Amino acid sequence: MAESTDIYDHFNLYVTSERFCVEPLESDGGIASDSYMEIDRNSDAIQLQDRRSKPLPSASVASSIYGILGVVKLVSGYALITIKTAALMGSINGHNVWLIKSTEILPFKKTDWHLTERQKWYNKHFTDMIQLVLSTGGFYFSLSFDLSHSLQWLAENTTPNFKQQPMMDRADKRFVWNRHLSAPLLAHPELHRYVLPVIHGFFGCRRCVIGTSVFQLVLISRRSIYRAGTRFYMRGSGVDGHSANFVETEQIIQYDKGNDPRQRYLTAFLQTRGSIPLYWSQKPNLRWQPDPTMKPADDQVKAYVDHMENQLLHYGGKHVIVNLVNQRGREKRIGGELERVILRANLDYVRHNPFDFHRECHALNWGRLTILRDQLRNEITSFGFFSSSFMHPEYTSQQTGFFRTNCMDSLDRTNVVQSVIAKESLHDQLKCLNIIDDNIELDNLADFMSIFKNLWADNGDECSKQYAGTPALKADYTRLGRRTWTGVYNDGINAITRYFRNNFGDGYRQDAIELFLGNFKVDINNLPPSFEATILNFDYHSGVVLGAIFAAAMMVLCVLIAENTMATIFWLIVFLALMLFIYLNGAEFVNTPKLKAE
Repeated sequence: MAESTDIYDHFNLYVTSERFCVEPLESDGGIASDSYMEIDRNSDAIQLQDRRSKPLPSASVASSIYGILGVVKLVSGYALITIKTAALMGSINGHNVWLIKSTEILPFKKTDWHLTERQKWYNKHFTDMIQLVLSTGGFYFSLSFDLSHSLQWLAENTTPNFKQQPMMDRADKRFVWNRHLSAPLLAHPELHRYVLPVIHGFFGCRRCVIGTSVFQLVLISRRSIYRAGTRFYMRGSGVDGHSANFVETEQIIQYDKGNDPRQRYLTAFLQTRGSIPLYWSQKPNLRWQPDPTMKPADDQVKAYVDHMENQLLHYGGKHVIVNLVNQRGREKRIGGELERVILRANLDYVRHNPFDFHRECHALNWGRLTILRDQLRNEITSFGFFSSSFMHPEYTSQQTGFFRTNCMDSLDRTNVVQSVIAKESLHDQLKCLNIIDDNIELDNLADFMSIFKNLWADNGDECSKQYAGTPALKADYTRLGRRTWTGVYNDGINAITRYFRNNFGDGYRQDAIELFLGNFKVDINNLPPSFEATILNFDYHSGVVLGAIFAAAMMVLCVLIAENTMATIFWLIVFLALMLFIYLNGAEFVNTPKLKAE
């Protein structure tokens, strides 16, 4: 009998001054293997040990962990990242899915005495960066199910030989966020059951009831590791055809007819989102919305074609680009260029469907989204959805076309429209499963629609937090099916929060993501000098900021104490002049990435 490729259920971790020992356990707490993984803290050697020839340390107290995220190289040396706690979020086809709740970074070296003060400073900041990425949330894993692939891909590509491969080997590299961290473990094939593929994005599973039918509604979003980053520092496509903020979202129905798992039916509908697939940028500069820029020398047709060929490679079929950017103002430059490039490339498997979201739905008139729905309805039907049943193999169909939606951020407008498209497909899926009749409108199923809307709104919030740092805007429409003044107020708060995060924190967050994914590698002999620069270093930037603060303080003092009108006016002029200087030179004052040039 072939050895299982599933990840061990959970582990005991033993920590001594000389080694880390990771003991695999069964779900009932029993010992899962005669072997365990050992890390020598002095030599950095990682290997499988036989407990009979080299027993586990008896003097060390074992702590329970859910898994190993990987090994990261820091200035002090390597460190083990463990999953301390996780929450069960639901299941797919009988396989549990977990959300990582907390992690721990354990340095191999027992002390940092071998480091200089400067090296200690770097080591702390790199450690903090790894923790910052993990604190973002939205990291999921399964011990026995490949979360990185869609159900359709698994049905089309899974063979007995494929199933015998380790989970990390058969996972989709685009969506495994700890592949770089796992590299030191992957170098040892015998450790494959210790190596846990982790996706970043969203997983939601809800029990639904319509009439006498009970089923699970599942939503999975998988964020790509390629061109991963923050809202303004990662835009457009790269030379490899990958676009920024690329997310694959799959809506799944799991229906056990008659509540019998042997009569299980699965259906799935997949969409993608991503930054406009051209070479463009939109760096923060203290303006509310920086102007997007493109270089005249860039081959935009190549950028677009490379990306769409990537889409064709991974998904096949037809593709509809649902482009939601404004058809006037600063967004028109990018949206108009996309339209020109699409016409010039003339790919026979791509159709462009522009829809000026803000113009069509202005003044909270979001009922006009039915215009877009009607434009896409025929293709939603013709593209179909994936379906399968183990007991009834004749009940099988494939999704033959895919919607790729974008706005400028590919967040707020995009999530609203994706939920509209998903709702139409969901209606078709439920009819196919005979859960609803042809004449049933989903909007009349209030309890079910509340579940559907909130699931999609939760997905939008998570995707937005990971890219822009706040929950999604316009989420009230997704949750309630209408715009509300409370929603408008919340959008204002989130928009202001985004402004400060994007201008004064996202450079550091971008660096953290580059470090986490291995796009920047720590070299103790070549530490980046620019990383030490902060607003507290006294250069002319901090001088201007301190000058503005001093002028504001003097202005207040003149008003409250001296009551000197001329002095108040003088300090007001100084303050306004310094603030104008900061605003006009905003790109020099924002928090920028330091570790890796794009």
